[in-house]
Amino acid sequence: MAGQTLNQKIVQWATGKTGQPVGAGRQCWDLADKALRTSGAKGSADLGPMGTDADYVWGDEIELKDAIPGDVLQYRDFDMTIVTTTETTFDDGYVETKTLTANETHSHHTAIVANNAGGGAITVLEQNYRGKKEHVKANASWWKSATPTPVTSYKRVTRKDNKKTELATVVVSVDITVSGTITAYRPSEK
Repeated sequence: MAGQTLNQKIVQWATGKTGQPVGAGRQCWDLADKALRTSGAKGSADLGPMGTDADYVWGDEIELKDAIPGDVLQYRDFDMTIVTTTETTFDDGYVETKTLTANETHSHHTAIVANNAGGGAITVLEQNYRGKKEHVKANASWWKSATPTPVTSYKRVTRKDNKKTELATVVVSVDITVSGTITAYRPSEK
C-alpha cells in the first residue's frame, strides 16, 4: 500500500474483503470503519456523532458528483426505484412490451464508493445492504434520478403469440427515481 493515496488504500482494502464478513455483527458500519482505520484514516467514532441511528460522519463532506473511490457514503431514508421497459417490435408490426420494477431502500446505511461513473451512476462496496448480514459485495446504484438513453438492437426473438423466432427491433428504456439523502465524505488521515 506504500505510495498509494488514502482513498486508494481504503478501496483496495474493502475490495479485498469481497465475499467475506467484516466485523462481528457484519453491520454496514463495520466495513467502512475497519477500512478507514486499517488504511490510516479517522473512523466515524473519531468524528461523531455515534449511536445506532446516528448520521455518521466519515471525514470532510463533499458533493456526490465529486465522490471518488474510497469516499464513504452515509444514506438516510434512501429509496431507489428502477423501471426497465423492453418494447419488442416485429417486422409485421406486432409489439410485445415487458416492464420490470426493482426497488432498493436504506433507512440508515453506510457504503464505500468503488466507482463513480458520472451522471448519478455509482458502484459501492457494502455489506448488510439488505439487512440480512450479507457479506461484502460491489453493487451498482444511483445517487440521483435519471433516464439513461434507450438502447436499441435488432435481433432474433421468440414471439409470445405464435412461439416463432423472428427478427425484431428491441428497445430497452430505463427510468430511475431516487429519493432520500446520501451524504458523501472524503476520509481524512488520523
